[in-house]
Amino acid sequence: MPQVPDKRSHPAKGEEGLTKKTKLSNGDAGEVPSDGRYQRRAKDESIVDAGPVYGHSISAPICIPSSDEDEDLPPPKSSATKTQSAAAPRPTAPNAATPGPTLSRAVTPVKSYDVCFGMLLVQATCTGNATVPPECSPVTLNFERSLLRVYLKDSSERIAVTISDALFRLVNEFAVTLTATACGRRQRAFDGREAAERAVAKIDGIKVCCLRIICYGFLQQRYDVADILAKGDLFLQHPGPAEFDRAVKYMNPQYLLPPGEDIPDIEKLSIYTCCARQGARSGESRDALGEHEQSQIFKIFNTTYQGGGAMATIEPSPRLVTNLKRHQIEALVMMVEKEAGDYEIAHFPSIWTPFKAPNGEYRYQNIVTEMFVMTRPEPIGGGILADEMGLGKTLSALSLICHSLDNWEKNPTLSQSLPTTTLIITPKSTIYGWEKQINSHIHQDKIRWITYHGSRRQEVWHNIDLYDIVLTTYDTVRSDRAKSSPLFKRDWARIVLDEAHRIRNRSSKIFEDVCKLQAKYRWCLTGTPIQNYLDDFGSLLSFIRVPPLETKDSFHTHIVEPVKQKKDTGLAMLRKVVAATCLRRTKEDHAKMLDLPLKIESVEQVEMDRNDRRLYEFFKRFSYLTAGLDKTSRKKAATNILVLISMLRLICDHGEALLPDSALTAWRNRDEKALTWEMLESTIKRCVSCDCQMEELGAAESVTEVLGCGHSLCGDCVAKLRGSASQLPCLKCRTTVSPPVENDTSLPMSQTALTSPLRPRYPPSAKVEALLRNISERQKRPGCEANPNKSVIFSFWTKMLDLIGVALGDKDMKFCRIDGQSSLSQRKQALKAFGNDPECNIMLASIGAVGEGIDLASANSVHIIEPHWNPMAEAQAVDRVHRIGQQQDVDVVRYIVNDSIESYVKWVQRHKMKMIAESLSTSEPKSENVGEVRWKKLLEHLE
Repeated sequence: MPQVPDKRSHPAKGEEGLTKKTKLSNGDAGEVPSDGRYQRRAKDESIVDAGPVYGHSISAPICIPSSDEDEDLPPPKSSATKTQSAAAPRPTAPNAATPGPTLSRAVTPVKSYDVCFGMLLVQATCTGNATVPPECSPVTLNFERSLLRVYLKDSSERIAVTISDALFRLVNEFAVTLTATACGRRQRAFDGREAAERAVAKIDGIKVCCLRIICYGFLQQRYDVADILAKGDLFLQHPGPAEFDRAVKYMNPQYLLPPGEDIPDIEKLSIYTCCARQGARSGESRDALGEHEQSQIFKIFNTTYQGGGAMATIEPSPRLVTNLKRHQIEALVMMVEKEAGDYEIAHFPSIWTPFKAPNGEYRYQNIVTEMFVMTRPEPIGGGILADEMGLGKTLSALSLICHSLDNWEKNPTLSQSLPTTTLIITPKSTIYGWEKQINSHIHQDKIRWITYHGSRRQEVWHNIDLYDIVLTTYDTVRSDRAKSSPLFKRDWARIVLDEAHRIRNRSSKIFEDVCKLQAKYRWCLTGTPIQNYLDDFGSLLSFIRVPPLETKDSFHTHIVEPVKQKKDTGLAMLRKVVAATCLRRTKEDHAKMLDLPLKIESVEQVEMDRNDRRLYEFFKRFSYLTAGLDKTSRKKAATNILVLISMLRLICDHGEALLPDSALTAWRNRDEKALTWEMLESTIKRCVSCDCQMEELGAAESVTEVLGCGHSLCGDCVAKLRGSASQLPCLKCRTTVSPPVENDTSLPMSQTALTSPLRPRYPPSAKVEALLRNISERQKRPGCEANPNKSVIFSFWTKMLDLIGVALGDKDMKFCRIDGQSSLSQRKQALKAFGNDPECNIMLASIGAVGEGIDLASANSVHIIEPHWNPMAEAQAVDRVHRIGQQQDVDVVRYIVNDSIESYVKWVQRHKMKMIAESLSTSEPKSENVGEVRWKKLLEHLE
């Protein structure tokens, strides 16, 4: 049963904080005689003799004759009708005058509410042959006195009706805003009586659906709103964290609190969600993008930049030691322009487009809403620098800070009246890189900076105003928020989020926390503004506060829904918003300007030895038979084959060494019956929280083996768990471990630091032999004594890194290592050794561990041990070496076993890249069935 907030009454002893049982009955729905017939209100001609009503609920089913003449009519538009939309509320100014721009239309950018009162759960009766949404879908509510009609949003299709005098009084007497979703799914929040009514309705052929109505209004009206609802037996529930506008306070007037206490955070309350569950808004499930959609959207980000003549309009700060490259000067121009709000002389597109009237005055149009304001809008004061990895986003941000310091130095009055300190928030893994780059790019006597991190950080707070830059981490922000730290009690000149995709999940605590920090300017640095969800980009816009896309509802209405419905306006609007808020350049587009050294790529074709080939053929045959290609459904076959493919790929890497014991027993006994599904599944690395296959993720999403017990979490689950306690149980083995990326042991990551004990020693596989040969040859090249060849070896499987480490140790080759279990101190130690120790010329690294903050430009050879399903993950790993600062040509060697499943993985990579290249090259995207094409190609490799 849901906990329903009580009215404002004193609790009984021991009942503080408790709430009442759900009660959805409503006597206002009309008289219900013993024969069950609904008695029509004499003066309400809009309600016909409607037939039976079951129970006394406000939302009790109403049988509507199928001959209802207005069944397919749009919502009435008479003055007697009040309509509430489920979309982001159309803002209207409150009664009190509000200073700011005036609009040439009836809509203003001022919110029509300042608080969320909560959520009402209401049952409604489906009309005629209306299709009930199978999951939460946005709807429009139309009131004709007490009759509430429900229409699918942006549609004239009426799907349900219900009756409530209380709701009509609420919208008629108070300045409230209602948003709603409808769902045909059974709701847990209805008690036994409502469930019985639904059962009776089902027997009589009446369909019902649930309305989740979010109620907004003004704080001073909260008690009157509570009274009206309570008199109608309506009680406000707690909405899900992502179901309401988080830009306003949640204040449930029916929630009983002890004197002097505030309502707890929404995450700490008992919440009844529907399709959305905890992570997405009702009616807006967080659907992952398909590959075609991803290709189109990635293409928009990669091609929106047009370049321009902005480079000569600004002089870099003399505080900088490093000369800015052309694209970095361009980024500086963009950032200075966004902070100043130079709409009239802008070199870059903006959310506000200026139009000059004949009288010389300007008016400004919002590119999203197309509304005009007659006075100059406030600058957005920020944006997204989304340059591809390796183009120097850090230096671009530092150049902006130095430019501001120069201006404040020239105008002391500004620095006296405004904050001048920039807060830079980074992952723990990148804070060392920021410290290093500040020291190398800026004259030391021209900048004052400090790292605010660690147990003694509060000791420096009283002097924080003396610094130009404060470096901190996302973990510190999260921790300080819980302690009401001074971090949240001051205004900053600027906040810079490094690896800003960390806040992509709106339901995460870190998203909430950084949005609550106060600053004049806000910047996001990320090479991956979108990963799997379009709302990843929307979260960044919320942090920057781009009007009108600050809320998830608004972003969904203007961007997500049109794209999802494949409307022509969807991608066009996305392109405009990207151009106005984001600057992204790729190395391919700027190759000549960057003047990077050559990247020489080659493929090392490897032949398995005889024993490994026999092992491979045994499991290849078993793959074909067990997957049931000729006997079972395509869906089941595909599921089975994903596991078996991973088994084959492990064999390609190192024969028997990486297989589970049960698989080895089956192989040695040549007993296919001994191979079970559980054994096969054990070879797949999965997130212990959401069960996704880790290798399907991109490098920026994948955080592998971060728990002390050795189990893995994906990036999305890591973001959610960052708001957890200091200790939590692993969902797989129930061992109590530290939160992700919090492990801070001091064990050296060297040839003695393997992630797990190995079974009996195996000789090097054919791949490892080829790797050792290539490294030795490169280290013997002329000139390597003075300038040694440094190699980075990437593998997805950390156990493969273990085996490579053993082989290197046998050859007396010194190496260091970074993987998902490496702490901050271990990363620093490994990077210092690799960069400075002339005898440590080899770095072992897992693909998932180098997605953030690793600069490996001291290397000049890259070895990719096995192909990755996601070609972008491989590209990001290579970009850690082939980047700005690289002084030598870079060799990239990929190891592929001949006549193996790895050839299929490489084909999938090429197919994905082809889709990206073709995504927007034609007006109509190809309707290729991706799954069908890849399935056929896979069969060719398994036959």
